[in-house]
Amino acid sequence: MIGGLALLGSVEKNLDLGGAFGVPKDFPVYPNAALSGVKENFSPSGTRVTAAWEADAPLDVVTAYYVERLDQGSWQITGKNTVDGTWEFRHTDGKIHGYIQLSGHGQQTRVDVLLLK
Repeated sequence: MIGGLALLGSVEKNLDLGGAFGVPKDFPVYPNAALSGVKENFSPSGTRVTAAWEADAPLDVVTAYYVERLDQGSWQITGKNTVDGTWEFRHTDGKIHGYIQLSGHGQQTRVDVLLLK
């Protein structure tokens, strides 16, 4: 999990629902990935949304999906950390940026996302 995903203080909403509350509608989500958790945190410095999905696909397939989808349309990959595999991205309107980390476990891949608004 991304180290920056730990959230402290402020008002928090914890949801484990089928919809990704706080995640923009145009954010790419791997097809048929199951939402395993989402949290929206409001503070004076801004809003943080953490979300995690479990995809029933190997890491290389999910990675290829995000390489394509997270670097087109309204989203742009702005950096990649080769040490921990975290990618930084932003929305082209400049109002949202964030981080994504993919971790594979056999035929399953976990997708952890931190959005900063």
